[in-house]
Amino acid sequence: MADKIRIGIIGAGGYSKSRHIPGFQKLPDVEVVAVANRSVASAKAVTDQFGIPEALDDWRRIIERKDIDAVLIGTPPNVHREITLAALAAGKHVLCQTRIAPTPEDALAMHDAAEAAKDRGILTMLIPPGPFYKGRRFVQHLVESGYTGKLRQVMAFNLSASFADAETPLTVGRNDLELYGPYHGSSIGLAYDTMMPWTGPATRVIAHRSTWTPERPKTEGGPLAKAPYPEETSVISETAGGAVVMNVMNSAIRFAESRYELYGEDGSVVYQSRGDTILGARKGDEKLQPLPIPPEHDNPWLIEQEFISLLRGEVTEPSFSFWDGVLNARYLEAVYRSGAEGGWVDLS
Repeated sequence: MADKIRIGIIGAGGYSKSRHIPGFQKLPDVEVVAVANRSVASAKAVTDQFGIPEALDDWRRIIERKDIDAVLIGTPPNVHREITLAALAAGKHVLCQTRIAPTPEDALAMHDAAEAAKDRGILTMLIPPGPFYKGRRFVQHLVESGYTGKLRQVMAFNLSASFADAETPLTVGRNDLELYGPYHGSSIGLAYDTMMPWTGPATRVIAHRSTWTPERPKTEGGPLAKAPYPEETSVISETAGGAVVMNVMNSAIRFAESRYELYGEDGSVVYQSRGDTILGARKGDEKLQPLPIPPEHDNPWLIEQEFISLLRGEVTEPSFSFWDGVLNARYLEAVYRSGAEGGWVDLS
């Protein structure tokens, strides 16, 4: 790997602008050299904001450049497979935003191409979900060190009022079947990724889905269109680790707080979204008490630094891989099938 690593950005949306580009630009001997968006105008707005040399309207021009070592793929999932396979074939390292792909088949094709590219020294990494990122490693330590004992029940609640009003348009959030595919589960998938290191992957699932407002304005004050995704999804999973997991997403309720709850044979842990507050208690304690995150288990957002360290050989494996993305895609498909058809869906 050259002393300076040159990055091309494909799809510079809100997350790329708020986290990834600033993260790369803070690192020594790393340069973001080009941005490709769907229009030159939108790409130029980003390059002007961050002082990046080139704005493009075709991602293929980034792939073709010989002086670009790696790409960040920040597009919607429907084109992740095409761009990833082209980048790997061209010898580019790939950092791809989650979700990895709209279907398990696309996700597996990306994983297989990434495994084959390793033989040529080409590396890949999937960006982990941002919510609850800071404390998840400490929660994992509490589980693995025996604080909770063997987990029996784990619950995720991702709750908001995003679609509590019937007038809220479909342009809010990610509500496009063409871009995100039929299995898109909103925060259901993010929660699964967060919990999987604590519980192991799901072995079978059963799901319930609800939609209270089946039609919404396509745009603010515009004509009505069918809502493509449910406002509520509740999933019960059996897991490889033995815990029963409940994963609840509801975007149409008010005054609710997102959180994770872990209940084991010896202790319990509650991770609240507000302030990354973690509470815990063990057998013999009177009640839950705050558990400050120790410095050695603090997990600040350093994803861009981790990716560069991976390319330089300073770490050997990414913390979140394309295979994790495959497991996520399979889970979301199973949740969709169970919610649509009824009954348990096996994942083992």
